[in-house]
Amino acid sequence: MKKKIIVIFGIILIVAGGIWGYFGLFHYLAEKNAGNIYEDMKDKFGVKPLLQIPTMGEGEPEVPIDFASLTAQYPDIYAWIRVPGTRIDYPIVRREGDNDYYVTHTVDGRKRIEGAIFTDDYNSKDFGDPNTVIYGHNMKNGSMFKALHKYKDRQFFDEHPEVFIYQEGRVLRYKVFAAYTYDDRHIMMSFDFENEIIFQSYLNSVLTNKDMRSNIDTTTSVTTEDKIITLCTCSNTNEKERYLVQAVLLSIQE
Repeated sequence: MKKKIIVIFGIILIVAGGIWGYFGLFHYLAEKNAGNIYEDMKDKFGVKPLLQIPTMGEGEPEVPIDFASLTAQYPDIYAWIRVPGTRIDYPIVRREGDNDYYVTHTVDGRKRIEGAIFTDDYNSKDFGDPNTVIYGHNMKNGSMFKALHKYKDRQFFDEHPEVFIYQEGRVLRYKVFAAYTYDDRHIMMSFDFENEIIFQSYLNSVLTNKDMRSNIDTTTSVTTEDKIITLCTCSNTNEKERYLVQAVLLSIQE
């Protein structure tokens, strides 16, 4: 009887090990291939590489994305973000009435661990709010917003200050002024940025950040008259922390 129990227990362990191995392999492949849909999208819609985009100047803006074709297939896409010097080169989406949807879904509606680069409906789509928060996952294969962690390095922070956001018919150019670890509070629900006093207090707390892990550009003026974006991703070490990279709007070409 004892031998029979041992055999049954051994079979259970083998089956359980096989199940765990299957899910482990599934998760590994999902992580390894994270973000591939967005690379395929760039090929399909002829998104121009960054090196082909001229410097911003006078006249008509050079928008490297065919938004008409793109949004016809993916109507939740309303902008595209690029951060030179990183792999961040993705569409920005928003799902009306469901701010959590793109945490777990890619732009084509598939349930995937990389989700999408997205904003909440607490922000408008024209980037005219005092602070627009843009979210993206910190994927192990380097895709999505993983590259934000490059800004922990002061040299990289200083040498890669530009962020571009493209919309149909216009280009928004930003300069990075802060990169730091923060807690996991919902920023847009925690601060009334339309209140000038609250916004100023918030900016003061960012610009006077003394954490040794933080990088702050104190030479760049940021006031309550400015529009900023906050790029938000998960911490590498603590699930209750977020890593933020913030940039101030310098110009709009349209």
